[in-house]
Amino acid sequence: MFCDLITDLPWPEKPGSRTAIGPMPGATSSAAIAELAEQGRPLIVLVASLAEAHTLERELPLFLSADTPILTLPDWETLPYDHFSPHQDIVSQRLRTLYELPKLSQGIVLLPVTTAMLRTPPQHYIDGNTLDLKVGDTFDPEAFTKTLTLNGYRTVETVFEHGELAVRGALLDVFPMGSPVPFRIDLLDDEVETLRTFDPESQRTIERVSEIKLMPAREFPIGGDATHRFQMAWYDTFDGDADLCPTFTEISAGRVPGGAEYYLPLFFEECGSVFDYFPQDAALVTVGDHHSAAQRYWADITDRYEEYGIDPRRPLLPPSRSFFPVEDLYAQLGRYSVLELKYEAQSPAHVKTAFKLAPILTDTDGGGYQDRLKRFLSDHQGPVLLCAESQGRREVLLENLAKAELAPEPMAGWSEFIQSGCDFGIT
Repeated sequence: MFCDLITDLPWPEKPGSRTAIGPMPGATSSAAIAELAEQGRPLIVLVASLAEAHTLERELPLFLSADTPILTLPDWETLPYDHFSPHQDIVSQRLRTLYELPKLSQGIVLLPVTTAMLRTPPQHYIDGNTLDLKVGDTFDPEAFTKTLTLNGYRTVETVFEHGELAVRGALLDVFPMGSPVPFRIDLLDDEVETLRTFDPESQRTIERVSEIKLMPAREFPIGGDATHRFQMAWYDTFDGDADLCPTFTEISAGRVPGGAEYYLPLFFEECGSVFDYFPQDAALVTVGDHHSAAQRYWADITDRYEEYGIDPRRPLLPPSRSFFPVEDLYAQLGRYSVLELKYEAQSPAHVKTAFKLAPILTDTDGGGYQDRLKRFLSDHQGPVLLCAESQGRREVLLENLAKAELAPEPMAGWSEFIQSGCDFGIT
């Protein structure tokens, strides 16, 4: 359906072109994105906010086949120039997505515009500091622990969170960044005998695996050459006595102070952008008013820089060095053919749609929605799928609808419903 709308349009093959489709009310954007993603190429979806990304993240599985990956690249979820760092789970998700993104052959990446405005570590940093460990590998616990520590992992007695490592004789527990579960490494002499996942709450093992991947614990390196590079860049960037600046002294001592992410450019010869990670054949879709969101975010960045950048003990990098200005961001977007999905009917669009939202059949009056649904079904030309938020809610709906002699056919999801030819279903 949606692919038919763009058959004669320049997307996605003509770089620099922009094609708008709208209005796209309700979940039609998710349905369109899912259909476009099934064409067999990676789809980057730029949205106005992380909240919109989470909405699409919830809606897309309804329309997609189960094997289509959905990745979300969040921003740090801190205010610009904050004095504290993002939660380890957020860093873990970012590192996993940045690692997997260049290798993506099919799937969807949800990208808030605030994330796209952040500078990223160069791709070689993540690839070069990611370790693969397999059953049967020769293993040196001391060297392994030292490597992970240099990559930002913390040694603890019991592993609960991402980026933690515990050593207990021939057993090593580690919670890798980018992994939903921690792993237990069991050694036999100098060889990996087993690799098992475990529950961090109960510490009980779950299942065996054949290999694990260990990504760095941060988006920047600490120690050795990296610390020296940071120090030299600090001297070149800021005036004043560096020894009076807690950020400088903490990093020089091998510790990571809160908010160190906003000094990312000082850790590398050159930072990257999320566009560096895009697969070569990636297609770009935008949803909503992302440009206004980018302008608001830039205004927040500059306001906070002016408010907090006056402290000589905590000098800040200029906004254009820590972030991509709006014009620079959209210059990078200009290298792609962009398909814009517009929410509002009044938004200018090259292709006008005729999608209309069905009336909301709420039950706020304590009853009667079955009769309204009956009238809607008799007037509506086309199939209807009811979507319940849980299995239990679906059973309640089926019971209530049966009282009104309405019997939607249970469906596993959108794809089964479309292929079934059913006129009235529920999932």
